[in-house]
Amino acid sequence: MYTRHILSLLLAILCGSVSAQDLCGQVDRMMGTGGDARVTPVAALPFGMMQIGPDTRPSGSGYHYDDKQIIGFSHLHKSGGGCANFLDILFMPLRPRQEGFALSELRTRQLTSELRHDRETTAPGYYKVQMYGGDVETELTATRRCGLQRYHYRKPGRRQVLIDLEHGSTCGCTIQPEHDVDTVYDAYIEQVDAYTVRGYRKSNGWVYNQHIYFYTTFSSPIRSVALYVDNHRVNTVQGVRGENVKMVVDLDGDPTTVEVKTAISGVDMDGARANLLAEAKDVTFDQVRAEATALWNRSLAQIEVKTPVDKRRRIFYTSLHNVLLYPMLSSDVDFRFRGPDGQIHRTDGFDYYGAVVGLWDTFRAACPLMAVLHPDVMRDYVKTSLQHFRICGQLPIWTLAGQETYQMIGLHSMPLITNCYQNGIRGFDTQLALQAMTTSAQRDTCGYSMGYFVGMQNYKRYGYVPCDLEMEATARTLEYAFDDEAIARFADLIGHSETATHFHQRGQNYRNVINPVTKLARGRDSHGGWRTPFYPLRSEHRRDDYCEGNAWQWTFFVPHDVEGLTQIMGGKRKMEAKMDSLFSMSSAIEGENASGDISGLIGQYAHGNEPGHHTIYMYNRVGAPKKTQTLVRRVLDTLYDSTPTGICGNEDTGQMSAWYVFSALGFYPMDPVSGQYEIGTPSFEEATMHLPSGKDFTVKAIGLTADKCQVKRVLLNGKPLNRTYITFQEVLDGGELVFEMKKTTL
Repeated sequence: MYTRHILSLLLAILCGSVSAQDLCGQVDRMMGTGGDARVTPVAALPFGMMQIGPDTRPSGSGYHYDDKQIIGFSHLHKSGGGCANFLDILFMPLRPRQEGFALSELRTRQLTSELRHDRETTAPGYYKVQMYGGDVETELTATRRCGLQRYHYRKPGRRQVLIDLEHGSTCGCTIQPEHDVDTVYDAYIEQVDAYTVRGYRKSNGWVYNQHIYFYTTFSSPIRSVALYVDNHRVNTVQGVRGENVKMVVDLDGDPTTVEVKTAISGVDMDGARANLLAEAKDVTFDQVRAEATALWNRSLAQIEVKTPVDKRRRIFYTSLHNVLLYPMLSSDVDFRFRGPDGQIHRTDGFDYYGAVVGLWDTFRAACPLMAVLHPDVMRDYVKTSLQHFRICGQLPIWTLAGQETYQMIGLHSMPLITNCYQNGIRGFDTQLALQAMTTSAQRDTCGYSMGYFVGMQNYKRYGYVPCDLEMEATARTLEYAFDDEAIARFADLIGHSETATHFHQRGQNYRNVINPVTKLARGRDSHGGWRTPFYPLRSEHRRDDYCEGNAWQWTFFVPHDVEGLTQIMGGKRKMEAKMDSLFSMSSAIEGENASGDISGLIGQYAHGNEPGHHTIYMYNRVGAPKKTQTLVRRVLDTLYDSTPTGICGNEDTGQMSAWYVFSALGFYPMDPVSGQYEIGTPSFEEATMHLPSGKDFTVKAIGLTADKCQVKRVLLNGKPLNRTYITFQEVLDGGELVFEMKKTTL
């Protein structure tokens, strides 16, 4: 089934309008692996369940460019995530030995290999590294649900492979210390036959009851296995169960090359076996790698750019690659999945994308970009959200491994659904969607987060979240108001005017936390008083009235009503001046526990974190598009680079990269539920989006040079565009957007 799918894809490449060019060579998999971007060079397919890659540490994404040792290759990563987790099912090929494995005690991360970057090779869907001074070469590639490893041995000796089920992320994503460790409560591994092992790992951490099952086949027969429980070798020859379980597989003979195929499942070991049989049974490592390369080339070629600037092209295609990793699949080939109730469910034939639902980040640009390029995937993403609602009575907030974490703020399934519908995505139950949205937006208690129950009770009662009753109250108010407007616009689109009116009115609640004197978003208590004393530059990470930011950064989170916020500020000129202050004031952040997420600073604008990603484009709405254009170019040129530290904050499962992709094309979904893209400034002489409908949308920049980032005139399909936006539908209809560029001035 998998091979037939890839063959069909290859035929489409050869016969379709998109050329089968080698764009994988333009992707730098090391970009963002240093600093705090938390990218890891996993081998994966677009939207796949499998992200197999090297681990150099048991935290972050599992890999950091500055580390000097490899501790193994785990099969499940969250590349680019701000919060740590996964790193499950670690394999480690050992140095060739002349004797059987004799250690009586074996600890996690005891056996390592030196890491040298000049001995690494990376590409989309592929990773290779020389280990033990070149004695072993390890290669990785992937299908949707399977990870393939290939070990090349340059010296004779016993071929042995460690499988470590204790290894995992040692830090989660919470300020609650008791939940900040990935703790295995049940693990199992057994030898099935002469070529096969299987097992599972169940753990608690950021989410409870995370289940990962695996099924592995070796190309060489197994001579023997050494089993360990609680780091000590046990006298059994088949399988063991416990909280700390390891196996060393000793392969028969002295093969030069060993291939290892591992499928994973969140359901059970039979599900993992079925995934392997469907996707990897009758294929070789080289075939899977070639198929992965073809699929990545096809996906990357959906946007074709022309530029003489190699660095700009590399950053663009690396960014597009990063966006295409998510949403992340969590259903098996038979459509079974583990739901948010911990039980096994089956879809009616759609892919369930519940592995990582990081909507607090991705609703802004990553999901809107995929809605244009992959409407079939986003349709299933909406269906995933609705299935989540059917199971537990509310739409997802932030899920991991199919389980709800309740982390971050807002209810951003709302803009996901609305944006998809505005992009012409159908095939889901719109009446159920509206019911799910309105029900979720009315729940007094959404869940347990950050040490207390959170929900809509206070927001509904006061019209804002009081700062004396809930943490991060001001930011929650602003995001709830935006989500309310997302509901209103969806309701209006499907003909529910009364619901639309109600939630549009709630969408104005942002006004209740904009202080009329300071003109800044400010904490307000349950008696109507304002937070005193007030320190607008202070940040106390996840312990104050904001979320990963301060008053200056959050004041402008009103993308759905820039005109209303402008009125509060006193008109367009005063609004423009307020934004000028944001970008020109000191970048100093006050507070003893300031959020580390506040990064990529221009004044107090923090590009390294998501709440402000739309802000630059708000200048368009106050009649100052030159400032949008100048700042967009500044961010593109100074806050992204094709180096390990080339992303100025957490990649956050594609959002940082999506900002780059959209902005480099010349437009951006400032308000992702408006049906409009705000125009910025293009980075390429020509760029063409090859849409799934078969139509093309082309952007051209006439006269583009390094000192010409401002726009003299814009034409849409040959006619002057006398507005600072284009619509979603104008992009979907195909056509040509032409920018005539001029020299940069202020």
